[in-house]
Amino acid sequence: MRTSGDFFILFGLLLAGLSSCSQEDYSSLGETGSFSMNVQASNEVIVGVDASRAEAGGKSGEGAAAESLPDVNDFSVSVSSHGEKVLSWDTYRTMSEEENFELRPGAYVAKAWYGDLSDEGFDKPYFEGSQDFTVKRGETTPVNVSCYLANARLAVVYTDDFKSYFSAAYSAEVTGASGNKVAYVQDEQRSAYFVPGTVSVRVKVRKAGQAQEAEYEVKSFQAEARHAYTLTLDVDVSSATMTVEFSEEVSDENVSFDVSNEALNAPAPYLKASGFVPENILEPVEGANAKEQLSVYVNAAAGLASCKMTVASSYLEEKGVSGEIDLTAADAKLETLKGLGFQTKGLSGNVSQMALVDYTGLVGNLPAGRGESAFELRAIDKYGKVSDPLTLRVAPQLCNFAVSPTDVEVPFLGNTCQVSISFVDGDPSKASFVLADGSQPLTVTGISEGMATENGRQYIVSLQAPDGVQFKDPFKVSASYLAYSLESAELPVSYGILVDSEADVWAKRAVVHVYNEENLSALQFQQYKAGKWENVSVKEIDGNYVTVNGLSSNSALKLRARKTDAEPTNEVEIQTEEELQVPNAGMESWSYERGGDYWGIWYPWNEPETDGWNTLNLKTTSDGSDNFPYDYAYVANSGTKETADCHKGEKAALIRTVGWGAGTTAPGPFWDGSMTHTDPGYLYLGKNSESPETDYSPYLFASRPDALSFYYKYTPSSGRSASNDNFEVWVKVENRDGSPTVLGQGYLKSGGKVTNYTQGSISIKYTADYRDRKATHIYIIFKSGTETRYNYMSVPPRLNLSDGEYIGSQLYIDDVSLIYE
Repeated sequence: MRTSGDFFILFGLLLAGLSSCSQEDYSSLGETGSFSMNVQASNEVIVGVDASRAEAGGKSGEGAAAESLPDVNDFSVSVSSHGEKVLSWDTYRTMSEEENFELRPGAYVAKAWYGDLSDEGFDKPYFEGSQDFTVKRGETTPVNVSCYLANARLAVVYTDDFKSYFSAAYSAEVTGASGNKVAYVQDEQRSAYFVPGTVSVRVKVRKAGQAQEAEYEVKSFQAEARHAYTLTLDVDVSSATMTVEFSEEVSDENVSFDVSNEALNAPAPYLKASGFVPENILEPVEGANAKEQLSVYVNAAAGLASCKMTVASSYLEEKGVSGEIDLTAADAKLETLKGLGFQTKGLSGNVSQMALVDYTGLVGNLPAGRGESAFELRAIDKYGKVSDPLTLRVAPQLCNFAVSPTDVEVPFLGNTCQVSISFVDGDPSKASFVLADGSQPLTVTGISEGMATENGRQYIVSLQAPDGVQFKDPFKVSASYLAYSLESAELPVSYGILVDSEADVWAKRAVVHVYNEENLSALQFQQYKAGKWENVSVKEIDGNYVTVNGLSSNSALKLRARKTDAEPTNEVEIQTEEELQVPNAGMESWSYERGGDYWGIWYPWNEPETDGWNTLNLKTTSDGSDNFPYDYAYVANSGTKETADCHKGEKAALIRTVGWGAGTTAPGPFWDGSMTHTDPGYLYLGKNSESPETDYSPYLFASRPDALSFYYKYTPSSGRSASNDNFEVWVKVENRDGSPTVLGQGYLKSGGKVTNYTQGSISIKYTADYRDRKATHIYIIFKSGTETRYNYMSVPPRLNLSDGEYIGSQLYIDDVSLIYE
């Protein structure tokens, strides 16, 4: 019968996408289709390689008759779409009484079945069939579902000779893939049904006058759906041999057993448990060392042929271990169990009569929370007799494993640490550890004696990271134990300092990275100099970075920090920069190269060199020629030259805006003078350039000064624009390891007449983005002025025939120095 829940599922499918139509309204639109179902069933099964109605018979014994077919009207029916059931009926009969199975167009699966596949035993066949079909709009689709046996059928047949030989008692027991046991008692004629999978068969027999039954492990095989199997038991009286014959597809070879009086009277193998009671559930704490050995003693007087263990464990199944394992044969499952602590003795090599199966280590490695694990053991002797099964059942209890930091701080830059682990009971040596980010394993170097706690025992585990690991910041440790994988809270690390980059070390200061200390203002920083530690001052605190100054320049130093009443931090070795200065800083060195009677070229050095100070003089004197009738200075004029008007010493630099060039003339009685070119004067560090503001090659320089200092006087150009005339000074510190990068720079633009030498200063501001780079070059430019128009320049005297000049602004520079703070 269709349930109300199924009706609502169908109703929802019919109305998907609609919000105001009833089911009848929807159907009336012609948007649905229908189907008609016909269910059929067949008891046709596969025997050997042929499909037929199973009529298996025994040799001189009664056969197993074919089972009657259930009435298809009693079959259950359902319709599904994309794995979800949309219609269902308890019986096909009920479905047949209904009409109008309207569905939305689409793909569906019809299924019919009878019985329960998981239910194994006599009179429990399970039939099933399904059919895909498609519903089309406005059409009725016929659906035919054929059902066949979906489990395996097994019959046991005893021959007359067998019944006569074992007149006292005989029976068979079959264990299905689901673990259900079905007993075929004496004279049982019915077939039993089993879930497809591994099926195991045992036989028990007793002759007249024999005191005890003898049990034999006959065979295990893979039973398939829709297959009918027959097991025929027979005895050859002349040879006292019991044979077991299977259906053709199971085995081409019969199984034979010695059933002579000697064999039948030989004691069957027996098993004896130690440390546990068979079938009782053992409930150890997971991971705990057993208080006594958990083992089974195996004895077979006739000699051991094999020892088989059936494993039922969800945890071990995930590791590929399940079902039956022959402990006397090489097997990957057995190797997996041995890797988990399982051990055997006497079951490999020359197997004799006795053996030991040791579960102790395996039980200690079974986790809790995964249900029960069962290990059924059976021993088979050389006569084929099998022992009574002995089962160890284990349901481990939670050990409440935990991992946490200790109160001991991890040494800064060290690679050792401690964690605390605890559990109700367990073996701390079974725990393994890695850094929580998964990057590095940790080696256990020591485990303390367990300390009793309210909830069990606690251990302190000492750990060491691989070489190359240095702990700086707090970190977490991951601990693995059995099936646990836990992450600790952060382990505290001692406070310490580092200098992240050599570029953080300047001439008199350094940027120190402080770790694991919040109150940075409470730290006192020290430098080790001349065999002793001395305090240095703090210039700035920025987050976790402290800038300390007062360091000795051009020195190999050590830095450390300390708090009151606390051990100092680690020591950091640094090399401070040198307080480098520019060449010819006092402007005392000059040279002059005469080019004509009244002109020449001035150079700001004694000997020719191109990577110190340079000028624009090569450009402004480039039109000078000895062939010119008059070698006038205003034709070839040095804009920058020496002067005795200095701040200190004997000389200074005079930087002038000048007029120059071929065709330049001085004023006469009937004409004004003319000027071809005007250029400001420059004094700059680096190689010669005609455009020193934009096209320059700076001076090699490996330090980073904080300011540029110089002394100057200034006379702006004359005329109405004099107040707008300004001299300019640039300073740039660069890194040219690769693409040129300006690390820091400063700029000054100033005007107005300054008649006495005055100190000028420019701070160099460094870009934080390039704090990881050292200096390779420096560039300094002094420019005479910004006004270069002709009518604002002083002119040569009228009719000047010698060394008259066109002069604009004049900047005097002396005693240039770089400041380091």
